[in-house]
Amino acid sequence: MRVLEKHLRDEVTNRCIEFLDVVINFILYIEQIYSKDTFEKRIKYNQIVYECQDVDVQNYISDFLNQIKPLFRKQLIDQIGFVITSYNENDILRRYLIELHPIIDHSSNTIHTNGNYLLAELDSIFSTCLIELMRQIPISPPTSSTDDDNDQIRWKLQMRLCHHGNNKFEVEDIFYEQFKLTTISQLSLKQIKSVHAQRLNIQLMCQENKIEQ
Repeated sequence: MRVLEKHLRDEVTNRCIEFLDVVINFILYIEQIYSKDTFEKRIKYNQIVYECQDVDVQNYISDFLNQIKPLFRKQLIDQIGFVITSYNENDILRRYLIELHPIIDHSSNTIHTNGNYLLAELDSIFSTCLIELMRQIPISPPTSSTDDDNDQIRWKLQMRLCHHGNNKFEVEDIFYEQFKLTTISQLSLKQIKSVHAQRLNIQLMCQENKIEQ
């Protein structure tokens, strides 16, 4: 498939956003935040993945991804965070960090003679990330009780902008304040997967609460 660089840019963006959707749902399944009967099994990137069928969950994920997509296309997003907390949202138990950096040239009109190869490389990278995620052991809820809503773990999404404050950035303050990723010193960091390829650099990391370890 012959493809222009400008068309490939959009396709890379779309595939990265799609991957974020897949990996967010996959983390939900791995962490056992919802019962398994809430999930539907699918095949993606030649791997078995799971998508949460709860309408509120899907709306939350979709709204978040739709908001960050134009920022991601302009390479203004630095990190995506998946945060697991206790009932107290300030009590972080675990946080996944996803760095996606597409390698694109906005000034180039190059014609790629094998666009399929470049896109297949992305899918292969995404597949290796899912394989490593499968090794994660789920965080246990703060208590063994499941009857009291206060005992349930919570989750939320976060994102980090590059150089927020620049007037060129098209981001609503309300959205930024709701989803901004914060620096927390008491969390230790481990790398799950790191790949540097022709079209994409990606790092998948996990932070643990030091007290919980």
